[in-house]
Amino acid sequence: MPSQCCPRRKALLWCLAAAALLLAVCSKSSPLYPLNDWMDANIFYTAGKAMMNGQVLYRDVFDHKGPLLYLVYGVGWLLHRTGFWGVWGIEVLAFAAFLYAGLRTAELFAGPLHPAWVLVPGAAAASGATFAHGGSAEELCLPLLGAALYAVLRFFAARPDRRCPLPLRQAALLGAAAGCVLWVKFTMLGLFAGLALALAAGYLRAGWGGRLLQSIAAFLAGLAATLLPWLVYFGANGALGDFFGVYFGDNLFLYAGQTSGFAPGAAAFAVVQRLWWACHDAPLPALLAAAGFAWLAVRRRGCALAAAAMAACLAVTAFAFGDYHIYYALPLSVFAPLGLVPLSGLARRLPALPARLRRVLPGAGAVLAVGFCLLASPNADQLLRPAQQLPQYRFAADIRADGGGTLLNYGTLDGGFYTVTGQLPPCKYFCVTNLPLAEQQQQQDALLAAGGVDYVVTLDAGLDSRFANCTPMDAVTYDGGEGPVTWYLYRVTA
Repeated sequence: MPSQCCPRRKALLWCLAAAALLLAVCSKSSPLYPLNDWMDANIFYTAGKAMMNGQVLYRDVFDHKGPLLYLVYGVGWLLHRTGFWGVWGIEVLAFAAFLYAGLRTAELFAGPLHPAWVLVPGAAAASGATFAHGGSAEELCLPLLGAALYAVLRFFAARPDRRCPLPLRQAALLGAAAGCVLWVKFTMLGLFAGLALALAAGYLRAGWGGRLLQSIAAFLAGLAATLLPWLVYFGANGALGDFFGVYFGDNLFLYAGQTSGFAPGAAAFAVVQRLWWACHDAPLPALLAAAGFAWLAVRRRGCALAAAAMAACLAVTAFAFGDYHIYYALPLSVFAPLGLVPLSGLARRLPALPARLRRVLPGAGAVLAVGFCLLASPNADQLLRPAQQLPQYRFAADIRADGGGTLLNYGTLDGGFYTVTGQLPPCKYFCVTNLPLAEQQQQQDALLAAGGVDYVVTLDAGLDSRFANCTPMDAVTYDGGEGPVTWYLYRVTA
C-alpha cells in the first residue's frame, strides 16, 4: 500500500469506512443480520432500555456490568427500538476511533502511512473469535485503550533528550479515559495500570518527580470527573448502595470464580496461561503485535517496548485470576497496529508500482479485507439469515396473534425476546445471570407461580410439569453459533 502522507480528515474518513465495512460483516448487530442473538448483548440492551424508561440500574433491573455500558446501549435503543442497528452505529464509531488511534500509533515509528493500512489490524481484530458476536464491553472500550496506548508510546517514541512531560490536560484526559473504562468493566483497567507505571518510570528517570505528582493529581481528577454523573444519578434515585454493592461487591466477591491462588508461582502461571489462551484465541492480532514488539527490540526502542510490554502484561493480569471467556482477550488487539511498522517497512522495499496500480491498491485492499472477514468471521455464516428462522421473531408473532401481553425470560440469560417484542423487564431479575445469587431464580419462580406475566420463554422443556398454570405454545430449535438450542414459549394463566 502507498505510504504517502494523508490529511487527518482523509484518515478519519478511511477509518470510518473501514469500520463500517468490517463490522457490517463481523458484528451481528449490523443490518445484514436479523438480530444480535448474543445473550450478553441482549442483557445490555434490555438494561439500557429500562434505564431510558425510568427504571434504575441495579435497583430495578439487575446485571453486573458498569453503568456506562448500559447508557451506551440505551442510546442504541433510542436509535432502534426493536433491534441493534443503533448499537451497530455506535460500534462503527468506536471501532473507527480504535483504528485511527492504531494508525497514529504505527506512524510514531513507521512515519506517514496511507490510512488503508488500518484494514490489516481491523480485519484481524474483527474477524477473530475474541470479537464474539459484536457489541461486547471489550469492543466498545477499544478506542479508549488505543488512545491511551498512543499517548504513552508517543512520549517514549521521542529521543530521550527531546522528551517532555505530557501536558497536564492530557494526563487528565487519560484519567477520564480510564474512568470511562472503569464504568464499563473495571477488569480492563490493567492496561492503564501498565501504561501508568511505565510513564512514571520514565518521569523518575528524567528527574521529573514534581511533575509526576502533578500528573498523578491531574489523572485522578479526570478519573473522578467520570464518577460524578453516576453519584448524581444513583444518589438522586436513592440507589448508591445498589450501585456499589452490585458493581463492586458482587463482581469482586461473587463473580470472581475459582482462582489459581495468589502465591507468586501460581499467580505467574495464571498470567502466562491466560496470555497463551489469548494468543490462541486471537492469533492474527497476536502475530501482528509480536511483529511490532520484535521490530521495537531489533531497532533498540527499549523504552517503547518496555511500556507496551508492561501494558500487555498487566492487561492480562487483570483478568488472570477468575473465569476466562474468549472475548476477554479482545483488548489485546490494541497492540496489533504495531505490526504495521515492519509490514510497511517491507512494502517500501518492494519495487515501485505504476501510478495507476497504486491508486487502486487501497480499494483492492478493502475488497480483500471484506473477503477475508467473510471467510474468517465465525458470525458470517448467519449473514442475511431470514428472521423467521429465529425463535425471537417467531415467538413475537405467536404472542401478537394470541392477543399480546407481558413476557418473562425464565431461568437463563436474556435470549433477545424482550428486544424483538419491545417489552420492558417485568421484574428486577428479568433474566438469570451467571452470578450465584439464589434470589434471581426465586423471584422468577414467585412471579411465575403467581401468574404475574402472560408469557414465558425458556430453555426448560418441562416448565409445565412444575407450574400448572403454564401451557406450551411453541418451540424452536436453532443454532446461533454456539451449538443448537431449543427455546420454548408458554402461555401463563393467573
